Amino acid sequence: MRRSGLALALCAALLVARAAGAAEKVEVIVVRAPGAGKVVEEATIRLEGELRAVGFAVRSMDGAPGVEGRAQADGPGGAFATIALHEADRGAVADAWIADGATKKALVRRVDLGDLRATNAASDLAIRAAELLRVSLLELSGEQRRELPEQVAQWIADAAPPPVPATAAAAAEPLQPPQPRRAAVPVGRSLAARAPAGGSPAARAPSVPRRRAPESAAPRAYAAEDRRLGLEAGLAVLAGGVGAVPGPYLRVEHGLPAGFSLRVTLVPAVLERRLDAPAGSVALRQTAAMGGLAYAAGPETWRVYPVASLGAGVYWLTVEGRANPPYRDRRQDWLTGGLSLGGGLGVRVLPHLTACAELDVLLLAREPVLTIAGAEVGRMGRPALLPRLGLQLSF
Repeated sequence: MRRSGLALALCAALLVARAAGAAEKVEVIVVRAPGAGKVVEEATIRLEGELRAVGFAVRSMDGAPGVEGRAQADGPGGAFATIALHEADRGAVADAWIADGATKKALVRRVDLGDLRATNAASDLAIRAAELLRVSLLELSGEQRRELPEQVAQWIADAAPPPVPATAAAAAEPLQPPQPRRAAVPVGRSLAARAPAGGSPAARAPSVPRRRAPESAAPRAYAAEDRRLGLEAGLAVLAGGVGAVPGPYLRVEHGLPAGFSLRVTLVPAVLERRLDAPAGSVALRQTAAMGGLAYAAGPETWRVYPVASLGAGVYWLTVEGRANPPYRDRRQDWLTGGLSLGGGLGVRVLPHLTACAELDVLLLAREPVLTIAGAEVGRMGRPALLPRLGLQLSF
């Protein structure tokens, strides 16, 4: 009797030691990245809670400043797995580093957080980091999973795809090429939730709900390809052989991929230029309209960026002649076409507001020559210059 009791006590001690050993094997270390942003810091706290909810023993530790995420994840030893979260170069992107001690693999996933002001940004980062660990543990053998606590093993098993019946796979083979098998990992729900034990394999498979953007989240900043329309206005000076005439200009621009854009520019005849001679005088009104293609190098990267343009258009000159006796007054319109070559700089003042300074060179097909009683008083000039300074609003 005494020997039986001694044997039972020894078995109980061995079971306690075995349970303690299993508990050590499922310890997960979460590394707190130094100097992390608010989203990553909140995501780390949420991640610890998610892992505890599925049965892991979670221990947190502070990472070393200036150490890469991979080194922070690989550093701690003796843990079942180590997870480190940190922000990447861009604030709206985070990297989740996982060193899986069970499968001896290191995994990394870059998570695009979108708008950092979104209410679910930290929650999504935490859930996706835990999913990455879950997928990596699918490679554990059946014997290795049996050594884990039941809740953890079931959490891993829920991520496995449901088995496909042999008859269904054979019938589908001629119609559809085989696809690579991927782990079905639920997104956007509690990681502690498990499929019901009963029912068909399809019922036990985890659902994959779509991520829904919060309605209260502020709109994201528009990317370059989203700003398709630009309206620009400012001051232009049409300069040629008849002198410089200031006036306003208007421009409409439509953005194209790779920094290109289509633009239409109008310089209306607002002010007139007067030329005098002994036999009389002439009043000039000049209008220029051009359309063409422009290229801006790095408008989303550099605050100050270069712009080049090439186009074609028309030049319209209205001449009102006032003659002294015995000559008579005369009115004449002059219309010609030409090419325009331009270059300048853009300065991004605000995300949707840009200051523009450009110079166009107009090469007219025909050069208008102005005469009064046979005496030449001026000509437009080939080329004519059109410097401009204005503001552009992008939509």
